[in-house]
Amino acid sequence: DGSVTACVPLPIAGILSDRPLPVLAAEIADVRHALMENGYRHDNAIMSFATLALPVSPDVKLTDKGIVDVRRGEIVPLIVELRTAE
Repeated sequence: DGSVTACVPLPIAGILSDRPLPVLAAEIADVRHALMENGYRHDNAIMSFATLALPVSPDVKLTDKGIVDVRRGEIVPLIVELRTAE
């Protein structure tokens, strides 16, 4: 239904929490549980999401500049021009 079932607020630069450790640990556990409940399977689910936008790991990543092909060092166009055969 589009509702948020778990979240970990990261108010400091979008990467750090200011919550007490026990509260933060509970929020992370809630996110892990929500991921599993929604069918996400990964050995380290939290880390896989934490590095999703990390533009130095080798893959296509989401950044503030758009989608980047890290291997090529290029921004991937969102709209590709279709060419027809002549």
